[in-house]
Amino acid sequence: MALLDGKVALVTGAAGSIGSETALALAEQGARVLLTDLRAAELEAVTERLKGQGHDVACKAGDLSSEDDIRAVVETCAKIFGGVDILDNNAGATGFSSRDLDIPDMPVELWDQVQAINARGPMLFCKYAIPSMLERGSGSIINISSGQSLSGDVSNFAYAASKAAINALTRHMATAYSPRGVRVNAIAAGLIIQPGMEQRLPAHIQDIFLSHCLVPRLGVPRDIANMVVFLASELSSYVTGQILSVDGGFTAHLPSVADMRPTIESMKKAPGQWT
Repeated sequence: MALLDGKVALVTGAAGSIGSETALALAEQGARVLLTDLRAAELEAVTERLKGQGHDVACKAGDLSSEDDIRAVVETCAKIFGGVDILDNNAGATGFSSRDLDIPDMPVELWDQVQAINARGPMLFCKYAIPSMLERGSGSIINISSGQSLSGDVSNFAYAASKAAINALTRHMATAYSPRGVRVNAIAAGLIIQPGMEQRLPAHIQDIFLSHCLVPRLGVPRDIANMVVFLASELSSYVTGQILSVDGGFTAHLPSVADMRPTIESMKKAPGQWT
């Protein structure tokens, strides 16, 4: 028996590389999956691909910043599959890094747009999905956050603030609804290599991130998808209200480790000598 047999999952941002991989991983474990994304053509292509692999999936396009669209997506999931057991709040605003650079120059419209997509959108999906979960007696909500919500940086101010809001929302919802059977957790994702990323993060920038990963590689979409499956399943039945980092150990160590590693290795070879 698969981990998620009989469960219904709703995956947002499902046309993207992480969302589509997560939808596949959930379906592979027996879940029936409703995929949603703003990009209707790409969404339908992913859905047809999963159907071609024998999975029980459907899709409904929607705008994460529209409450009416979000309500319609959740209602469609209930109409097709009977309700919602698993909500993967994967969709987010990730394409504004080139403008999200400073506070004095921050366009208020940009700030509002990022918050609407990254914080307000997931809240609204929870608003409309939680009643179904409570009616069914259980549920699991997985919010996709970011490591940038856990530490400071010199850019991505609006993005980091929106993901920090998701962290707080996760803990509050877990406190309110876990006693009634609905667990809520968040994944603080590290750098996940996706198609086209080379244009925004050339090799020498990726090498900087890699030097700070304890696992000697950068992340791939399946790393996030696997954690979503775990949090959606009964394997994590005693886990709620947590912000779980999936980042290869990027945030697990002192900032000096990458720079100090060669020195420490040389000391092991010649104890007492700093080189």
